[in-house]
Amino acid sequence: MAYYECAKLHELVDGFKRVVRLPTMSVLVLHDCGQTYIIENRCPHMDAPLHTGEFDGEVLRCRAHGIAFSLVTGKAEGPLKDALPCLKSFSIVYQGNGLGVDL
Repeated sequence: MAYYECAKLHELVDGFKRVVRLPTMSVLVLHDCGQTYIIENRCPHMDAPLHTGEFDGEVLRCRAHGIAFSLVTGKAEGPLKDALPCLKSFSIVYQGNGLGVDL
């Protein structure tokens, strides 16, 4: 496994959003209301990038088709909740004053 830093702790303010390009994929770091999430920057519906979507607390809405995803469960909300795969999320690893992922 290799650690990839995605943000510094002092950067995490409400509404924080950052795309981080890793060797095999792009991830999206989101922070709001004291919660931080790291997800693959790819909608499971049709692979659209999620960084252009609307982020409000625990919900991220894909700009391409308007599908809302819970950042807590990864599931789509509404009528597609059982039809689409979940968002791919990553466990957050803290090292020093940074946070990232182990891949």
